[in-house]
Amino acid sequence: VYCSGPMTGKPDLNRPAFVAAEKRLTAQGHFVINPHRISALFGTAEELAASFSEYYRMLDLDANFFNHTPATQILERTRIARAVMDTDLAAVRSCDAICLLRGWETSRGAKKELAEALAHGLHVMQEGGEE
Repeated sequence: VYCSGPMTGKPDLNRPAFVAAEKRLTAQGHFVINPHRISALFGTAEELAASFSEYYRMLDLDANFFNHTPATQILERTRIARAVMDTDLAAVRSCDAICLLRGWETSRGAKKELAEALAHGLHVMQEGGEE
């Protein structure tokens, strides 16, 4: 089961909610993939936050960002976020189910993970019940 939920803009990147879900799902007999464990392989919380901030500015097609930032800098600043997201989506594809944590609807990353899960026929679970 892949855990998916909001991180960006949350205190400690919402780590306590992911750890609690991981423990609960593991106790139910599931093998759980917690994306915080994946992210930790790519850098510190500060490095991740900075890279994702730039990544989302890039996705928003912030004209000011593109007018004043060379492409090589954009690629370097978003490198960690792109690597993490690629790895997260590969992890989603390796699972049988995705568990959406509270607040997932506000998370761009969680929406992308859910779309990947649905495209690959994963069972969808929601915190507090199943869908």
